[in-house]
Amino acid sequence: MLIECAICGKSYKALESQLPKEKTVSFSCKGCGTKLKITPLKNRPGKNTTIIAVPADGSGGDAYVAGPGAGQSLKDKIVSDIDKLPPLPQVVFRVHELIASPDSSAKQVAKEIETDQAIAAKVLRIANSAYYGMGGKISSVQHASVVLGYKTLGEIVTIAGAEGTLEGKLPGYDYDTHDLWEHSLAVAFGSKTIAETRQPELANEAYTAGLIHDIGKIILDSYIVDQKELIDDYLEREEKTFLDAENHFFGFNHAEIAYEVCKKWNFPESITTAIRFHHGPSGSNGHVLAYILHMADYQAKVSGTGYEEDDYLYEIETGTMDFLGISHDEAGRISIETMESMNQFSS
Repeated sequence: MLIECAICGKSYKALESQLPKEKTVSFSCKGCGTKLKITPLKNRPGKNTTIIAVPADGSGGDAYVAGPGAGQSLKDKIVSDIDKLPPLPQVVFRVHELIASPDSSAKQVAKEIETDQAIAAKVLRIANSAYYGMGGKISSVQHASVVLGYKTLGEIVTIAGAEGTLEGKLPGYDYDTHDLWEHSLAVAFGSKTIAETRQPELANEAYTAGLIHDIGKIILDSYIVDQKELIDDYLEREEKTFLDAENHFFGFNHAEIAYEVCKKWNFPESITTAIRFHHGPSGSNGHVLAYILHMADYQAKVSGTGYEEDDYLYEIETGTMDFLGISHDEAGRISIETMESMNQFSS
């Protein structure tokens, strides 16, 4: 394994037996001269791990594990925090079960939505947005179920349920209250548009995947806060993306945590797999929805509904547009349609 200076990045080879088990070990970096320390690690380091040694003056917190195999125990702890995440209201799942059943009716779906008055109110607000073309004509959930149809109503219920979960500040990522929500909406609209262009049967799943693709960031944020000073220094020094920082400091990223959230919430495997690989669809074994989500996420960033200063560093994975059979002209059209959908939704 390696020990790396948090200030200059100089690396030193070490044996696991040399790591402190009870007492803090201090030494001076030969690269920059900074006095560093390695505190007893909370997480058992894995194979090919890098231990980040931090300034001994306390400005960098405690030493931590980074890189490949960076402590499965840390990931296990983070996954256990999923129970602390505000869950999607149960009515969302029950409505989708009803919609999937051939024996259900519009009346049953509407009645289920009305069991949660907060969700019902949001459904009416969203159904009357310009995006759905109703312009204030929907007077009740029953009316919405008849006029808009099953699939559209399911989409609206998902939005209504996710809004409360995805809104809120994330200080680790420097997100303001609506940043995550607005980006998630843009990716949802983009994913739906791409799917309708290539595989219409995937449109509803694409929309749902886009809406919750970054939900892992809500779980990971507090851990980002704990290492924020070092992460910010890494981003500036290395000119890397926040995704790179997640992988470097934790050995995994928010997409993997989102995958665990979706499994916990019993989302379909097609959606969970797409979310897991939305930053690297080539690793998904040709999963179409992963490519759709990846392209929609990229387009949202370059179209101005990203929320990170390093968005300009993100690139679409080579071969994505060829895999989806989308030309540059079509990509431009999809981007414009996505922005129009965002404007209509908010009006």
